[in-house]
Amino acid sequence: MRNRRDWTRESLAAGVRAGDKRALARAISLVEDSDPLAYDVVRDLYPETGRAYAIGVTGPPGVGKSSLISALIRHLREQQRTIGVISVDPSSPFSQGALLGDRIRLADHFLDPEVFIRSMGTRGHLGGLAEAALQALLVLDAAGKELVFLETVGAGQSEVEVIGIADTIVLVLMPGSGDSVQALKAGIMEIPDVIAINKMDHPAAKTMMSEVRSILSL
Repeated sequence: MRNRRDWTRESLAAGVRAGDKRALARAISLVEDSDPLAYDVVRDLYPETGRAYAIGVTGPPGVGKSSLISALIRHLREQQRTIGVISVDPSSPFSQGALLGDRIRLADHFLDPEVFIRSMGTRGHLGGLAEAALQALLVLDAAGKELVFLETVGAGQSEVEVIGIADTIVLVLMPGSGDSVQALKAGIMEIPDVIAINKMDHPAAKTMMSEVRSILSL
């Protein structure tokens, strides 16, 4: 097993192209740390990018974004698709480390060799995505991941950054959630291509669906 100091520009790029999870993890860590080696590696990998389909998943905290992604991964793996996930978590204001709660909900897929899941901290970056998310997407793209999910921190007007990265935007809402109601009022409805309402067995689900349809008809 390679020591973290053993990677060179050439071996790291080769490892990413081969889909080596250790190389992927190392490359993304370097990107997060703004290491000069990361930009050299991404530059080398860039000709192999442009094939992955990026799906941005946004919505208020606690509405089930990670649970929805997990279910979609299960469905896509039945079709033998290769998957990457960049799950952006809020950072601790003290350590700048990510509060990696979303990984727990995706635990069913950790051992799948064709699924790579990475949590990234925002490190104070506004806009809903970590500053290094685009470079991380390029790394996963070069590794041959066919679909890459980009999960944002939450929903709000600051979350529109995902538009510039993802091919399709999914907004996740949940009935009975005050944050979901606020999201409907905050202009977030202009962002998504798909709106998913979780927990449709909730008594307020039909009301929320009617509100969404009403806003979309304006």
